[in-house]
Amino acid sequence: MNILVRVDAYAEIALGHLSRCIELGKALSKLNNKVVFLTYEDCASKPKLDEFGLDYKLIPYKINDVEDIDAEIKALEKFSDSIDVLIVDSYNVDNQYFYKLDKLFSKIVYLDDMGFDFNNVDMVVNPSCKVKKNDYISKDVLCGMEFIILGEDYRTGLIKESSERVKSILITMGGIDHYNLSSRLLPIIEKIDKDIVVNMIIGPYYENFKQIKIAAKNSKLSINFYEGLSNISSVMLQSDVAVSAGGFTIYELAAMSIPSVGIALWGNQKVNIECLSNKEAIIPLYYFRGEEFDTQLHYNLKKLITSKKNREKISLSARRSISGNGVDKIAKVISRKYG
Repeated sequence: MNILVRVDAYAEIALGHLSRCIELGKALSKLNNKVVFLTYEDCASKPKLDEFGLDYKLIPYKINDVEDIDAEIKALEKFSDSIDVLIVDSYNVDNQYFYKLDKLFSKIVYLDDMGFDFNNVDMVVNPSCKVKKNDYISKDVLCGMEFIILGEDYRTGLIKESSERVKSILITMGGIDHYNLSSRLLPIIEKIDKDIVVNMIIGPYYENFKQIKIAAKNSKLSINFYEGLSNISSVMLQSDVAVSAGGFTIYELAAMSIPSVGIALWGNQKVNIECLSNKEAIIPLYYFRGEEFDTQLHYNLKKLITSKKNREKISLSARRSISGNGVDKIAKVISRKYG
């Protein structure tokens, strides 16, 4: 079966969409499907696709990022005769987009995490705990946390064992860190324990790295910066606890049993965090402007760092919350139903 994956990666949305599509593409390829990616010509997307040896085509505009969608449809039309299934992962789509695609492709799969419901979509995949099958028009719906897409390192049972004392902390604010929380976290951590080693992930679209370096220079903490990593699992395993933006990284941390504070920066991240928080598998925090946010962050982080009992409870709940084979389940259903 020939499958085309239409997904973008750029500064406003970072790499999360592309990363999960790459994992799905790899799983589909293992089932003897031929997978091709069509993506925006971004500085970060090409090396990520090259790293995994995936077949792809680059186009000079983003999904629905044109005055009308004719250019997008024209690019996709070139594949219509040879493609059996089109997979779309984007927030920038609407009913008109899928109406036009329905005339070109026999089967369309949409990866959703915002609760968007569109006509002319054959299958929706949404790993949220907040949705049900009857929330969608589509005939085929794969929903719930059993369909979370994780990378290989997070599916192989790598687990960080709880330590008596927190010696290191991971800070990962996604691909952008729009609110410069990485800098703001340093004095908060220092107030709790100045001997903690900070492992900080610098995303590919960080515009405030200079500010982070200034904050690090003014801090008494020992700070390790990690840039350009395609996989942060090794850094996770070096860390006793984590503070993370509420994207799919929080599921990866949960899969590795790393107790975390999750910060919801956007609406879909709030849903991710609530799904884990309902299972007591994360300490939830919802971003808002003002000093009170820093106070809450300090309180929650101190609760995590100073209590081994809390860490062990969260770690165990996290481990039980995540199914590691979600991506294989999705790939098998797509292959069986549409192959």
